Amino acid sequence: MTRSICISIISFALLISAQISYGKSIDFDLLAATPVGSWQLREDIETNHKGKQRVSRIRSSLVGSETRNGEKHFWVEMAMESFKVKKSGKRKQEGKRVIMKSLIPASLFSADPENIMNNLRGFGVETIMQTGNEEPMRMNTDGMMAGMMSAMQADINYDFEPLGSEQVSLESGTYDTTKIQGSGTVEMKVMFKKMKVESDSTVWLSPKVPFGTVKIEGSTNTNGKTSTNVSELLEFGLSGAVSEITQEPVDMPEMPKMKDLFGG
Repeated sequence: MTRSICISIISFALLISAQISYGKSIDFDLLAATPVGSWQLREDIETNHKGKQRVSRIRSSLVGSETRNGEKHFWVEMAMESFKVKKSGKRKQEGKRVIMKSLIPASLFSADPENIMNNLRGFGVETIMQTGNEEPMRMNTDGMMAGMMSAMQADINYDFEPLGSEQVSLESGTYDTTKIQGSGTVEMKVMFKKMKVESDSTVWLSPKVPFGTVKIEGSTNTNGKTSTNVSELLEFGLSGAVSEITQEPVDMPEMPKMKDLFGG
C-alpha cells in the first residue's frame, strides 16, 4: 500500500461526504433524488494561488444496493479524470483515470454534515479502487478512516446554513435550487507536516438531479495559500448507471501502521 493510494482514499471519502452530507437542517432528501442507476457528471475547475488551473471531471453514480448486518447499504461510484490547463487554454491529462466504489450505510444519507465528518463509519464499510486498466483492489474500510484521521490528528469543524431558493442557469439547463453556504476548518498532520485548511463554499442543490449538486463555488486556504474552485453540472440521468469496475477485485495487502504513514 503506497502513501499516494492512502491519500487518494481520504480524498475519495471527503468527496463522498461533500456530495451526500447536507443534513437534516438543509431539508434535502438525497435518496429521493438519487435512485439506484442514476448518475451525474460535473466539471471542477481549481485555480491555485499562482493562477494555474487544474480541471477535474467527476462522474458520480449510485450503482447498486445490498443489505449487510441487517442494514441497507448503497454502492456509490466515482470516476475521476484530471487535466492540467496550459497557458494556451489546452488541457493535458494528468495521471490515469481513477474509479472508486464505496459501500455506504443508508443511514448516512440522512445524517448531519458535522456528524458525517466525525462519524467515520459513514465513509463506507468497503471500497474498491481501480487506476487505469490496472487490477481493481478491494479494501475493507470499516474503521480504516477512523484510524487515518486519528493518526493525522485531524480536527474537523464545518457548518452549513440554508440561504433560500434560487434559479440557476448553466449550459446543461436551468434548475430551481436550494442555496446553502458552508464554512469550516480542518487541521491535521500529514507526513510530519502540520496542515490547516480553511474553506468556504456555496452549493446549489436540486431535488431533480442525482446527488443534488448543480453548482459549487468556493475557496480554500491551505497553510496561507488560497485557491478557488468552481464546479458545474454537465449532464445527468436517472437510470442506466452500472459499475465501470467489471473485473473481480483482489484484496489489498494489509495496510502499514497509520503512524508510519502519517507521522502520528
